[in-house]
Amino acid sequence: MLLFLFTADPSLGKIDKSTLSQQTLMELFIDGIENEKLICGDSDDITDISEWNGVTLSDDSEVIEIHWDILRLSGSISLQWLPTTVKTVVIDKRGFSFFWVEGTLDLTALPESLEHLTLSGHQFEGEISLTTLPKKMQHLDVSINELSGSLDLTALPVWIELLWLKWNAFSGVVDLSKLPESLMDFDISNNAHLEGVIRLK
Repeated sequence: MLLFLFTADPSLGKIDKSTLSQQTLMELFIDGIENEKLICGDSDDITDISEWNGVTLSDDSEVIEIHWDILRLSGSISLQWLPTTVKTVVIDKRGFSFFWVEGTLDLTALPESLEHLTLSGHQFEGEISLTTLPKKMQHLDVSINELSGSLDLTALPVWIELLWLKWNAFSGVVDLSKLPESLMDFDISNNAHLEGVIRLK
């Protein structure tokens, strides 16, 4: 996989993603995946992204969709390297297996183009921020993980239709008074330490 000196030295400053090719960004995105050959072939001879399993490109050869829901991947992903053209990412775990994706989720680094993100059934952990999601986000599913911390639901995207946070370890008081009118499917069940007041208009 790729090795870049700039990733190891914060003093070099933040890298402008626009200076990196879509191929480079995608390779960085999956750099922590242990069985990447399921996506792009042998790590010593990575294929062009146009040949990657589950990746859809636009007519301009830009990544717009990633569907890895049946690949049984293991390792970690780096959301900050998603190309700025991506609209859909689906990496959910289907059925029983000993393969899963783990690590933390930095939802503050998602591309503004992203509309659909599904990362359910894995072992993601730590806290997540829901206050700076992409404005176009319509579908967010991070259910059945090991995520924790409090939930701020007061600044969700105005167009969001589905938000699944169920079966995690979130805790604290939740404010449900500012949920967007667009939200049709909302599930925070099976988070044993959440509390709050539900007001029906």
